[in-house]
Amino acid sequence: MPLRLLQRAYSVLPTPDELDQIDLDNHSSLVASVYAVNIVFLVLASAIVALRLYTRACLTKQFFIDDALAILAVASILICTCVALVATRYGLGRHVWDLPMPLSHILHDTKRCVQLMFVANVFYATATAFTKMSIITSCLRIFPSETLRRILYVTAAVVVGLGVSAVFATIFQCSPVRAAWDFELASRSSHCYPFVDFLYANSAINIATDFIICLAPLPSFWRLRIPVRQRLIVCFLFCIGFVACIISIIRLAFLHNLTGIDVTYNLATPLNWTVVECCLGIICVSIPPMRPLLSRLMPNFLPTHVSESRSGPAQGSRGPQRTREEALEEMNRELDRQLLEIAKRDDRSVEMAMSTLSKDGAAVEPWRVP
Repeated sequence: MPLRLLQRAYSVLPTPDELDQIDLDNHSSLVASVYAVNIVFLVLASAIVALRLYTRACLTKQFFIDDALAILAVASILICTCVALVATRYGLGRHVWDLPMPLSHILHDTKRCVQLMFVANVFYATATAFTKMSIITSCLRIFPSETLRRILYVTAAVVVGLGVSAVFATIFQCSPVRAAWDFELASRSSHCYPFVDFLYANSAINIATDFIICLAPLPSFWRLRIPVRQRLIVCFLFCIGFVACIISIIRLAFLHNLTGIDVTYNLATPLNWTVVECCLGIICVSIPPMRPLLSRLMPNFLPTHVSESRSGPAQGSRGPQRTREEALEEMNRELDRQLLEIAKRDDRSVEMAMSTLSKDGAAVEPWRVP
């Protein structure tokens, strides 16, 4: 597509930096990666949350606020991914010069793609906030440490404030609102603040809260009286959390592309990293509540005993030994109960036999000699 058509489509002249980004011979596409990333990670996150809810409803018979927040998080990322998949119909993942002609069609598709990404960005903010609040509320429910609780309360206040501000900052980035995706309106009679600058600040604070949420509970987790295998599982979950932090940093590196003229193509990579970051966070927060289910599926690998030591970390090898002792004690109690029931049943049998003899006129106490 000739460059002058691009200029007319956006109703503005590209800057020299934007001109350097234009390569009309480049016909690469990110549509396949958008489909793969969104579908695979959405299915994984949804399946894990579904198993979490099954564990709560059918095994533990308990439901907490962190479960509700996890549901809201996966619902938000579901909307975000569905909107992204619809946006591929309007050019998401393709270069703007590869969109089908005529010019009016290019302009319409570009507007619709940016509008859909506008919606996706709102639900990304809510998904991030709900995921972090689910982690924070679960830690507040489990750990009694006052120091940890103070840190988590402050972090929760920052997360809620950042989430609310991100939603409003996204919606009202332009005046009027539709100027955020209507390029013709944006060039005539509107005012927009530099939204990418807000994304940089928002991402930096998000990364800081990610590291706080990952690092703050570590001392309390280490004081749990659990076997070495389960300690390794906890470490693995924290590694997933750190991977999400690293993905946030990687996503930050791609934000500068959002100001380019090739908007339909440049939006795809930050979107993919956004979906991976949110889904990994949802998976990380949903695996620990699945422990009763995993204990049934892998009883030797995940025994059910967990306790917290206030005096310090216990030896990893003592966890299985305590579990076996409790199992033996439970077996002994069950055996005593069964023996007691047998004794009571035998007593009732003797009473019934004596009653029958009494009705037939026999001696009630035959062991007594008249």
